[in-house]
Amino acid sequence: MGVIDPVTAKKLAERIKKLYGKSIVLKEDLFGSTPPSALLTEINYPKISLGVLIAEDKDTEIYDNPLLWTEKEISIESISAMRARLINARRIVDVFLPRRNDILYEKILESVLAIKSVDVEAKIKKITLSNNFSKLFGFYGFKGMLKDFQLAGNPKIPFIVDKIMEDDVKAEEGIWSLYLYGLSDYYISRMFSIGVLGMKINRKLVPSKWSITAVQSTLIKYIYNLIKKFSKTIEKVIVFNYKFYGNDFYAILFPGDGKFELIEAILPGSAYNLHYNFVIMGRDDESGGYYAAKLSFYELLNELGKKANCVVFRIITKEYYMPLGVWVVREGTKRLFMNPSEKFNSLPEAISYVGRKLEKYNLSIYKLKSYSNILKQRLLSF
Repeated sequence: MGVIDPVTAKKLAERIKKLYGKSIVLKEDLFGSTPPSALLTEINYPKISLGVLIAEDKDTEIYDNPLLWTEKEISIESISAMRARLINARRIVDVFLPRRNDILYEKILESVLAIKSVDVEAKIKKITLSNNFSKLFGFYGFKGMLKDFQLAGNPKIPFIVDKIMEDDVKAEEGIWSLYLYGLSDYYISRMFSIGVLGMKINRKLVPSKWSITAVQSTLIKYIYNLIKKFSKTIEKVIVFNYKFYGNDFYAILFPGDGKFELIEAILPGSAYNLHYNFVIMGRDDESGGYYAAKLSFYELLNELGKKANCVVFRIITKEYYMPLGVWVVREGTKRLFMNPSEKFNSLPEAISYVGRKLEKYNLSIYKLKSYSNILKQRLLSF
């Protein structure tokens, strides 16, 4: 998964501007807050865009908080309206900035590491509408060049964060310690991206899309090391189902040693299929969505204390008309694994059950499962 294609991005940006743009007044001297949120994107590596997302509003915590959006069941329209108010105030820097003394970076760092919204003052030049829609981290309304940045409030930073920053430990160890402490993988990804994890001599800024995948793949690795030691395996075949922001998730769990696959069907009219009148299908082995779903699956196995294999089917419907980011897969699959719907004695029975559920989309389970290597191998034993 990467950036949405230019034609789709333009259409989405025009929709946002039409719905919300008229209510947004842009000022170069901005007094507002950051959720907190940072966005780092590649320019010409090792050059990178280091951005802070800011809105001219007080208490913007909910503007960039998937956990709150999910808990409060905030609609796509409401999330879009909030995101449209955010300005990506950015600087062009090199990735080795954390190894130097830079006053502006230190101020940005304090705001980004906060766990609550932080009041800020910023001077931003060349503000323009953003057409940058990403499948990984959603979108923001505007972008501009950051000339000055001041904290107008006191950032609340967890004690363990300061400790990890001071300790000279490898990035993987820091990620795992923060996760065990209870910090979300979203927060840990922000830390990784802003360059405060790892041995001090090696620290650097990391593009946001890389940091999300790096953190989730690290957590997957550590949790899998726990799962490998389990002696028990699930006995029944279990089907899970959950619909989340226009994404209809189905999971089939069956006896195995921890293999995982994500199969996607992108229906016409959805955010990722605006140009065609046919379904786009395929197996996703490497995108942010794959790692997000696999992490949720491994968390389930760790909670159960048992091994299993899993195939997740993600049906992206036209109700998902605005790309919100990879968090939709992460939070959707978390809730998916809280909602077992049926248990079966055999895998073919479970596949047939899911197939009947997918008939409402005119989807063939046999075509979908043809993309799965795990199911092909497993069904040979029946």
